[in-house]
Amino acid sequence: MAAPHPHANSSDGTSAPVVTLTLNPALDVSLTTEVVVPTHKLRTGRPLYQPGGGGINVSRVCRRLGEPTIAVLPLGGPPGGRMAQLLIDELDAADVRTIAIVGDTRESISIVSNTSGDQYRFVLPGPELSHAEVDLCLDAVATSALAAGSRCIAVSGSVPDGVELDIFSRLVELVPGAAVIIDTSGPALSAALRSGAHLVKPSARELAAEVDRELLTEADIVDAARQVKAQSDVEVVVVSIGPGGAVVVTADDTTRLRAPTVQVRSAVGAGDSMVAGITIGLNRGLDLTQAVALGVAAGTAAVLTDGTDLCRPDDVERLLALIG
Repeated sequence: MAAPHPHANSSDGTSAPVVTLTLNPALDVSLTTEVVVPTHKLRTGRPLYQPGGGGINVSRVCRRLGEPTIAVLPLGGPPGGRMAQLLIDELDAADVRTIAIVGDTRESISIVSNTSGDQYRFVLPGPELSHAEVDLCLDAVATSALAAGSRCIAVSGSVPDGVELDIFSRLVELVPGAAVIIDTSGPALSAALRSGAHLVKPSARELAAEVDRELLTEADIVDAARQVKAQSDVEVVVVSIGPGGAVVVTADDTTRLRAPTVQVRSAVGAGDSMVAGITIGLNRGLDLTQAVALGVAAGTAAVLTDGTDLCRPDDVERLLALIG
């Protein structure tokens, strides 16, 4: 398989923007301290604030790899205001569609011990969305995709309280002709697999929960992926296997793509980077295997960065050449 260039345009020389939807965004707060111990006051370095949440990270990776993107997300309260400004600084105001909500945007806290290098992650619950707020999110995605002629729409991250799980099938119906790519977990994953989406990407752990059994070997993962694909109404199931790469299952074929071995600095954002790479590849008109290879390269590149940082283009290009 010839490796596609991570900055290549689609086969017709143009690339419509990838539209992303993040239903449960988070203001990521990264901190460092010497050592984490109970009961003591722990002095930290200055906090680093970054916009977070699955679809947002997909848009951020799109921007890094030269792909146009439009990010749709609900935001509220002071954390939402700070997050909106961070996104506008990174993506430009024209590429951000925010829906004002009553609740406060959640925060996600990551603390790294300078002594051990261990990372501790605290994920706060998100606000409950009203039916009207959910409808505004869907309308913004559909309107943005239609106006821009988007080929691909990525929905990534958790689903907050108040959102009915038919949201994925509703979105698929609103954007006929566009490929909907979904990355979520728990009951939302089951709903995504029934949505008629083009592609759903569970992790191996999420796949095990879906089939309700342990997946101890690569053969177990492949068998479970085939089972889930056969029982779904989506076209493609891609299972991410952490440092092992991915398994791609369609109605006709199963493909195994292995990730290059690298030194892991932080696994935060690796799954989102993989989804971004896959979405970018499909948006550029690459075939499925090439698109997932780009996803594996982007996901692997993400673990080379510190904290909540995402993949770097040079790393993606270098690693992509190693995926056969």
